[in-house]
Amino acid sequence: MKNVKISILSRLIVIVALIFSLSGASLSGEQMTGRQIMDKQKQLHESKDEEFKQDMLLIDRNGNTSKREVENYYLKTPEKLTKTMIIFLSPTDVRGTGLLTWEQKTREDDQWLYLPASGKERRIAASGKKNKFMGTDFAYEDLRPENLETHTYNLVGSEAVGGKDCYIVEALPSTDQEKAESGYAKRKFWIRKDIFLSIKKEFYNKQGQLEKVSVDEDLDNVSGSMWRSKKVTMEDLKAKHKTVLATTDRKIDKGVPDSKFTLRELTKK
Repeated sequence: MKNVKISILSRLIVIVALIFSLSGASLSGEQMTGRQIMDKQKQLHESKDEEFKQDMLLIDRNGNTSKREVENYYLKTPEKLTKTMIIFLSPTDVRGTGLLTWEQKTREDDQWLYLPASGKERRIAASGKKNKFMGTDFAYEDLRPENLETHTYNLVGSEAVGGKDCYIVEALPSTDQEKAESGYAKRKFWIRKDIFLSIKKEFYNKQGQLEKVSVDEDLDNVSGSMWRSKKVTMEDLKAKHKTVLATTDRKIDKGVPDSKFTLRELTKK
């Protein structure tokens, strides 16, 4: 009888273990913190380098549009820091304009804007990173890599977007410098639970009002666990203005050199 009871108990343990193993992904996901979700997103979607072109469409409150073409370069350095370069290809009045960004570990990121008409680069002051970039709805700070060390991330709920369940993670500036220099009191990320990718963001100004909304669409599994959106729309709700970025070509981990991310390259004719 004792052996029978042990056998039954053993089977129950196996059944319970099986149930938990089948639901483990969901259970562990529900128990994750906001920071852990952000870490997971970075881990799954971070590449070594990228090169991609985009059509940029600016749409004003009356529906008038203007089109630009840009090329983007991205590099993850051996120190695990990010460098990016954005260069305008067209139209003629903005051709050659560029923005170079170097992520820094212990201080504010470096950003330089080059305008061909001036013939030299201009460093973007920390206080100016809340300003809009080249008439778009993206601020200079929106074009920096997400700094997980200068923000607090809180899981505040979940919601379906486009039929996909998402975590809602709230990002709050956590350092005195970030609080002073950012144009945002907080941001919210909608991160898909299945692939851990942000597909919607909300940006709240210092008065706590919703200022901008960004939506990522046309997702593409570009390599392994990495996904990218082919279309990003940033809308300024007050100005009733939109910037739409449509990716036309993308290369991942093809060996973009570090020499691409220099002031000399930025100001090259």
